[in-house]
Amino acid sequence: MNSPTATVDRVDADSALLARSTLTRIDHVDAHVLRTDGDLSRTPEQWAREILEHPPAAVRLRLRAGWTALGIALHHGRPDTIAGWPITGNTAEFLRLQSDSRIGLHGQLITRLSDQGVTFATLVELGNPVARMVWAKVLPGHLRTVRSLMEGAAQRTT
Repeated sequence: MNSPTATVDRVDADSALLARSTLTRIDHVDAHVLRTDGDLSRTPEQWAREILEHPPAAVRLRLRAGWTALGIALHHGRPDTIAGWPITGNTAEFLRLQSDSRIGLHGQLITRLSDQGVTFATLVELGNPVARMVWAKVLPGHLRTVRSLMEGAAQRTT
């Protein structure tokens, strides 16, 4: 019997995904899709928890440190949050997390299920020049981290 296979690819955000955002303006968006021939029966909330809350402890600590360094307000220990990010939208098709930072960065993390697989997207509104400068500096690391988080979720679930 063959084991399920999974791939993670960066993709363009489609209009259906962008429609899930409540940001006033989207200055940055990146999306990664996990395609697998394995079990995709989890809900968007379960996938978001797998991606953000189930990596190894060292990875979770780095995530928290990075978000804190960006001034992102986290709310740990509450059932209406995932990895400290408040849940602001939750349906059978998508889950939206949202938080704002002290430097003027407004972020949303959207997990969506579709025929393509599980899509995890980051949408950012940059409210001022400082936020734009900081985001430009952290973006390469952000993209590597998201890909790694998605690959880790694929390994743990397939």
